[in-house]
Amino acid sequence: MPGGTVTLQWTAAERVRLSGIVATVVALNVAGWSLYLYYTQSLTAASAFAGAGTLAYVLGIRHAFDADHIAAIDDTTRLMLLRGRRPVGVGFFFAMGHSTVVLVLALVVAFAARSAAANHLDALRHAGALASAIVAVTFLTLVGVLNALVLIALVRLWRRLTRGDVDQAAVDRELANRGLMNRMLGGRIRGLIRSSWHMFAVGLLFGLGLETASEVTLLSLQASTAAQGALPALAVLTLPLL
Repeated sequence: MPGGTVTLQWTAAERVRLSGIVATVVALNVAGWSLYLYYTQSLTAASAFAGAGTLAYVLGIRHAFDADHIAAIDDTTRLMLLRGRRPVGVGFFFAMGHSTVVLVLALVVAFAARSAAANHLDALRHAGALASAIVAVTFLTLVGVLNALVLIALVRLWRRLTRGDVDQAAVDRELANRGLMNRMLGGRIRGLIRSSWHMFAVGLLFGLGLETASEVTLLSLQASTAAQGALPALAVLTLPLL
């Protein structure tokens, strides 16, 4: 390690996986925007889709930075590194699992809105917003409590280190064990997630919780757009795909 720098060496298999992940992300973005632009060529579709595609895309970008998502991906990456594995695609598979739920729910809501009057949309939106707020507050409160416990443990560890009561190996073990999932599930998490693609199931669970207002907003937007009846069936895929 000349000059104290570390050079990551990717194997041929890892390069193939990374290329596949990048290609999939690019393909999904191209497909989503291509469909959106195609169906906004006519005045009728433009009136139904005005600004909806951009809003859906921005909601998706904002949703990626939710604290609970970042915590889950960060902790899983740390655990895989501790197992000596390269966490290639942890965030990707989490996002794919999460997006699968959003896509299915958006399709169900859109087609239901087409076949029935949308007079229950407001009630659905309020109920979904309340449920998402409860789940988000509960999860983030748990994150805050656990992080406070971690901070207390690190302060105590630092004091012991300054007194010479512990060695560097003990410090490294404590730092490696500070993650949210690791503290919640302990050693059991090591048997649950053995590869990056296992995060697909975790993403599914997060998506089923409807833990943020982004998904509720997208579903409401999907329903109101489809209820106008101005778009073909394939166009229903556009908003959740974005």
